[in-house]
Amino acid sequence: MIHPLTINEWKSFDARHPAPTFFARPAWSLALAYAYPHLRPYPVHVSHADGSLLVPLMQVAGGKLSWKAFVGMPLGSYTCALRDDGSIASPPEFSRAIAEIARACDALTVTPWPLVACEPMPAWHQTRRETAVIELTGGADAALRGMSGVSRRMAGQAFRNGVSCEPSSSPGLGATTYYGILREASEGWGLHHPPFSRELIEGLVAYGESDVEIWLAQCDGHPIAGGIVLYGSQELFFWSAAMRAAFSRLRPSNALNLALIEAAARRKMRWYNLGASEGLPGVERFKRGLGARNVPYTELKREGIAFAAYSRLRGSLHRARETREERRRIAHGKHAPA
Repeated sequence: MIHPLTINEWKSFDARHPAPTFFARPAWSLALAYAYPHLRPYPVHVSHADGSLLVPLMQVAGGKLSWKAFVGMPLGSYTCALRDDGSIASPPEFSRAIAEIARACDALTVTPWPLVACEPMPAWHQTRRETAVIELTGGADAALRGMSGVSRRMAGQAFRNGVSCEPSSSPGLGATTYYGILREASEGWGLHHPPFSRELIEGLVAYGESDVEIWLAQCDGHPIAGGIVLYGSQELFFWSAAMRAAFSRLRPSNALNLALIEAAARRKMRWYNLGASEGLPGVERFKRGLGARNVPYTELKREGIAFAAYSRLRGSLHRARETREERRRIAHGKHAPA
């Protein structure tokens, strides 16, 4: 049996039993809903003979056809299922819960938190991914010993050159400063705009409270790099990072990661999650130098027959529209074919 929870019921549960990853907590859902009006928090209890599980999800606006579509969670983030006492559901329990949810809706996309085991789901469409993780059960010193000598020397060089790293004491001001760094960095990455909106950072600061930190690396009082840090009960996730390219020689990214490993250990985190690096070999090498190992995980998707047909049709129409627009640009001399 599936029973939706109110946001207040979910917040009350989270206050007693915070999820291990920030992405399965109410603040992440509320921030997403603030930034993207087509999304709304949709946590559910799935009851069975042995008890019930809380599964954090978000509902995607169903459009004119009122599709019932859910995701856990958007923007490549995760979800996990929690028992009534806050413990993490076993792989069979999680699989049964999401299978029951999938039978009750038109579309369900779920990315289980990578740091717990998950049963194979052969009937679902699967996308394989990897995230880079540093284990902190041995404390900060053990984690730092796992860094390569080069990475440690670069972090030391940054500190000797006057780079300091700490969370902003004014999250709102820190968010504005960091978004400026991110916008500048995005241009260097060849993007027309940052990968997420300013409103999402505003929502994170507003709803995340002490579990969201805006970290800045500064030199001579000037911010030169930074990032957004999200805390679950077991995981620090370094969700977004950016650096002003002109200051790369100061190695602020090395200093920032070293400081964050120490911060994660102080908060008794078990994991320091640096996220995925797919298609970015330089970033992957950098994370390996920090001592991170790759942890594989799977995005799971299940669609009903009608919704799958609708999705294919919509995709075909979108591709046809893009082709027509490209032809118009070429005809008007706005694009030269390679």
